[in-house]
Parts: sequence; structure tokens; C-alpha cells
Amino acid sequence: MEGQEFIIRPLCPGLCGDWLRYFDQTAFQDHKDWAFCYCLEGFLDRKTQEEWTNAEERREKAAECIQTGRMQGYLAYRGDTVVGWCNVNERENYRYVTEMFQAVGYQPEDTAGVKVKTVFCFLIAPEQRGRGVAQRLLERVCADAAQEGYAYAEAYPFADEAFEFQYHGTVNMYKQCGFAEAADLKFVKVMRKRLL
Repeated sequence: MEGQEFIIRPLCPGLCGDWLRYFDQTAFQDHKDWAFCYCLEGFLDRKTQEEWTNAEERREKAAECIQTGRMQGYLAYRGDTVVGWCNVNERENYRYVTEMFQAVGYQPEDTAGVKVKTVFCFLIAPEQRGRGVAQRLLERVCADAAQEGYAYAEAYPFADEAFEFQYHGTVNMYKQCGFAEAADLKFVKVMRKRLL
């Protein structure tokens, strides 16, 4: 699965330094105004996300989340260099998703009582985009989630496929990996794949 070009590694406390270097130096080379992100959006309510823009504080919080296991996901390496990141967690651990569902009145009843692994976002190094890194990360997420007993993998790509910043992944990428549309929430689509 990992092939010869990229090696995919699950995030763990021992890789925190690699993750931070990637965010500090590489991830937002072409969008410096997003460099404060540190991939916390999913864990914060919308108001906090909009107000809490201090990069140093967010960096410190992200490191804490990695050390405690709250921040989960996968790093893609080419040699010793991180070239991609996928933020993944159980659906109920993402406050953003819970609040989004509540705001639009969406009740995912078909997944009630089962484990759902959520793919929240991808961040691929600018020079590595379009080379299949995100696809490989997604394939690994689904394979591991199935082995870990998750019934479904779920994601929320933007409904407008012409939108420039597809950091949730694209509808087409999910379809290629066996996901199907479960709901259209106007601004995002709920894409879901049965794993078990």
C-alpha cells in the first residue's frame, strides 16, 4: 500500500517534531495567511476558531493535542521529509462537525451507534500536489480504520468543486476511493464509505 514513493506513518508523540516542522516551514508556503492554523479547526467551535488566531498559542495547543493523542492522523514522507498530512479522528471528537450537523438539522441516523472515522482535512506540500499523496493518505486511513473496527469512513468535501481551497479533499477523490454521497448539506457534501 505504501509503495516506493511515499511512506505513510500514523501521527504519534514521537513524530510531533516532524509535524511541527512541516507546519512551521512547509505546509503554508503558498498561503502564509493560513499559517496560524495548526490544524485545530475541527476541534474548536466556530466562534473560537474565528477569534483564536495567535499562531504561537495554536502551535502550543496542537503540540499538546499530539502528546495526549487527541490530534490524530497520518503523515506522508518522501525519504525523511514530510510532504503531506491528513487529519483524522472519530466523528464525535470534532466539535466543528457536531456543530455543523446541528446547525443544518442533519441527523446521520444510518450511522447511529457505530464507530465512524472522519477524514477532516488534508495538507499537501505545494510542490507535491497532484501527485497522489492525498489519495494514498486516504487509502491508508480507510485500511487502518477497517482493521480498527470502524463501520464507516466519512468526509465533508466542499460542494462547490470549483472552490480553490479543497483542503477537505475533493468529491471526486472520495468517489475514486469507494465513498458515496450520503447527504448534501449545501456548502459541503457528506461522503461515506462502508468499511465493515
